[in-house]
Amino acid sequence: MVDDPATAQPLGLTLEQYAAATALPVDFVRECGLSNMILAGRPAVRIPYLGPGGEQLAVRFRTAQDGDCFRWKSGSKPRLYGLNRIGDARAVGHVMLVEGEANVHVLWHHGIPAVGLPGGVDWREDRDAGYFDGINTIYVVAEPDKAEQVRRWLLQSAIRARARLLELPATGPSAMHIANPAEFGRAWQVALLGAIPWAAVEEQERAEERAEAWELCADLACSENILTEFDRALATVGLVGERRIAKLIYLAVTSRLLDHPVSVAVKGPSSGGKSFIVESVLKFFPGEAFYALTAMSDRNLAYSAEPLKHRHLVIYETAGLASEFATYLIRSLLSEGRLRYETAGKLLEREGPTGLIVTTTDLRLHPENETRMLSLTVSDTPEQTAAVLLALAAGGAHADLAR
Repeated sequence: MVDDPATAQPLGLTLEQYAAATALPVDFVRECGLSNMILAGRPAVRIPYLGPGGEQLAVRFRTAQDGDCFRWKSGSKPRLYGLNRIGDARAVGHVMLVEGEANVHVLWHHGIPAVGLPGGVDWREDRDAGYFDGINTIYVVAEPDKAEQVRRWLLQSAIRARARLLELPATGPSAMHIANPAEFGRAWQVALLGAIPWAAVEEQERAEERAEAWELCADLACSENILTEFDRALATVGLVGERRIAKLIYLAVTSRLLDHPVSVAVKGPSSGGKSFIVESVLKFFPGEAFYALTAMSDRNLAYSAEPLKHRHLVIYETAGLASEFATYLIRSLLSEGRLRYETAGKLLEREGPTGLIVTTTDLRLHPENETRMLSLTVSDTPEQTAAVLLALAAGGAHADLAR
């Protein structure tokens, strides 16, 4: 039986065929380190992945020009391609970060520093970011089908401040070169004019998010009395009474956006509903508005990597503060708007400003803490207890409010 040429599997790929398909001189491709080999009985192109010092980090094989045509050598792990030329990028102060080896080869052929991501989005921050130290401008090239994925990893990367995002409308550098090798240099320079600094990308996304948020909350934002609307909404989370305290906590958490946030101590007897009031209010804020803990070690505040700038630190029960030293760190953070703690010759810094919300059964806190906080005392009257019990019987209150 003779294979149908239209459906037959590719018979492999030679270095010469790869060079012809990418419109690159075969001698140049060899200079890039590529070579012919036989893999599973068929020709394949061997592509070594070299490190900054020329050491071999991994090997990948290309078995065809299209389709599922790549294989990693046993034991090899995906790496950035072209790190052996990263020094050229540092010398000129910029580099192209593109998808795959063919795009890198084309850019190298035109004297343009480039590094390749195998698979286009296989970026690993711990593995890759350090290689770009000392390079002022990093053009991150995103082809149409990978643009959103590229944006996602770049958003989390330390290189983003130096990145310029180039989202190509249709093709990558290799396809542009194949279409017109003689005009590639000019066409690429024109394409680079569309590269957007990441700061502008973030601002554009923030503007879009603000527009979407405004569309959702315009009626509420234009309300003559937002606290009245908040008071109505509290009924949906099962809060019985304590509206004054809830509103004050709401205003305190909103103050996180100011230079000097308001801090609050919610006081009352055990099982008096203190924590439930705080939890009820926090349901109306995004998670990035606060950092909630039930307990904290002596030096947790100094060593934790959790961002505290323009957030409220929420500690349920001051007994959760392990020691006087922990309260001292909190006091410093509230007073100075930041925390600077030196240990074993290392300076640990936490940026504020930060507000604090604590619940406590104590009538008084540390005198220096007391002067920095609003004290709010929950009701412990028979009337409040009766209201809670009635709401519980009707299924409208949370059991935490029972006394």
